[in-house]
Amino acid sequence: MDRATEIRGKIFEALNGLEYNGIRIPVFDEFVNPNVTLPSVEGALSAYVVIQDQQELMSPIQTVYSPRFELNVTIRVVTTWGTVGSKKLCEDIGNKIMYKLKDDRGSSKIEGIDKVTLVSARSIAESTSSNLAFSKIIILKFEKNGN
Repeated sequence: MDRATEIRGKIFEALNGLEYNGIRIPVFDEFVNPNVTLPSVEGALSAYVVIQDQQELMSPIQTVYSPRFELNVTIRVVTTWGTVGSKKLCEDIGNKIMYKLKDDRGSSKIEGIDKVTLVSARSIAESTSSNLAFSKIIILKFEKNGN
């Protein structure tokens, strides 16, 4: 199995059942499935997560027994609102995701992944005359030994 496919599957498994205040937040692969109803959460019209933009590299630190790889994955948390909203909700959901995948010291909470490191995190706001959208974009580096 391709390493990127394996890691993405493990991320989906770890995020399965992701909830915020008792409301299940859907997680998608690259694109939002138009057949899935997006939940309304704490005043937001919708909230969802998209796993996107993977990049695989050989780690500069190799082990004696097997090759070591780094896979960067972008996780985007999106909340949409009417004309008034807050980016706090997408940031809070992003924090829940981080704690499902890693601890504060970078140790992975995913079996088969050695380390998870935050590469970057940023927030983006978008607006139209009738809606606001906030995104929390998290790029994580997953380190794994072996094929």
